[in-house]
Amino acid sequence: MWVSTLKRYAGIVFYRTLAGIKSEGRQNYLGYLWFLLEPMLSTLVLYIAFSQITGKGGPEYVVFLILGMITWQWFESSCMLGATAIKAKYGVLTQFNLPKYIFPIVSIMVNTWKFLCVFVVILVTAAVFGYSPNFHYVYLPGLMLLQLLLIIGVTLPLTIGATLMNDLLTVVSSIFRLLFFMSGIFFDASLVPENLKSLFYANPMAVFIESYRAVVIHNQPPQMTHLAEAGLVSVAFLVLGMILHAYYDKKILKLTNA
Repeated sequence: MWVSTLKRYAGIVFYRTLAGIKSEGRQNYLGYLWFLLEPMLSTLVLYIAFSQITGKGGPEYVVFLILGMITWQWFESSCMLGATAIKAKYGVLTQFNLPKYIFPIVSIMVNTWKFLCVFVVILVTAAVFGYSPNFHYVYLPGLMLLQLLLIIGVTLPLTIGATLMNDLLTVVSSIFRLLFFMSGIFFDASLVPENLKSLFYANPMAVFIESYRAVVIHNQPPQMTHLAEAGLVSVAFLVLGMILHAYYDKKILKLTNA
């Protein structure tokens, strides 16, 4: 039923996503170019810092780092934007009876568009640095869809919680900062001690980051066992989000207004 309702409002999701992309492009002085410059500048700062700490550098570490950085940024920024989507559209929701999940999904899709634009440039940059496209690129669309499923799954319950509890975003932001340093953005998974690897791979973002690197840098397929586990986590979050939205859809505005 939830899927059929989403199909019913697919047009609204599409056009609001398109409007959001155009709006963000107009708001920034550099327009769509900022979609690329923002993660690139963040990666440059982190490259300078961590290349000094780890002693690694050169083209390989640039590609290694930026793949981890952009993969994480897609996840974190989408979740945080989606978490505030219901509150941001409170006025619209009081006028129109729309499913509340539409607005976090629109925020996610706008951010996903930015990710895709940047990711294409990253692949071109990787090719310039010697990592030419390979047969295993066929895994990339599947990896992206699976990560998108995780993002939607995490965001749906988060947007309900953040609408009902103002302090939740502070807690979630702290958790994301912790995961940021535990997802292998700055280090290879091979450096994780054997007794901690099961815990490391329990983090779906660590799996996705390693999978993108396996395809782009190492010309290898991702580890399907770890991806399957990440997929199960994504589905579990999605089911939880669907249940929460079904329960609070008609109540959340009254509870928030109270």
